[in-house]
Amino acid sequence: MTEQDVRDHLLARYDVWMAAIAEKNIDAIASIYASDAVYMQPGQPRHVGKDAVIAVWRTYFTRPDFKALYTPTLTVSTSLDVAYDVGSYVVSLTRDGEPVEIRGKYVVIWKKEGGDWVAAVDIDNTDHLV
Repeated sequence: MTEQDVRDHLLARYDVWMAAIAEKNIDAIASIYASDAVYMQPGQPRHVGKDAVIAVWRTYFTRPDFKALYTPTLTVSTSLDVAYDVGSYVVSLTRDGEPVEIRGKYVVIWKKEGGDWVAAVDIDNTDHLV
């Protein structure tokens, strides 16, 4: 496997992630995260473990109009065993009856687990106060 192979595979994983968000498919979201994943969202304590991370996603999916789009910028280690993404995102939803667009940036650290690449650490923050 080459660095480009890993990058291509991770971009395909992002396609799965974005489709899962659009479809509100919690099982597909769960397939993205490591068993010991850590998610750090703005203004909240860290969520440790896949179950805790998935609980956050469940709350996102309670909003019928929740949409998110990530724009990845991937770097793969020369040892091909870890990768990281320093990307940007746009989330749109309705708050108090008004449409809201939240722009921000994120870091996702990917590792191999059980033969596939999974998100080990996911941290995001907004470009503005929410």
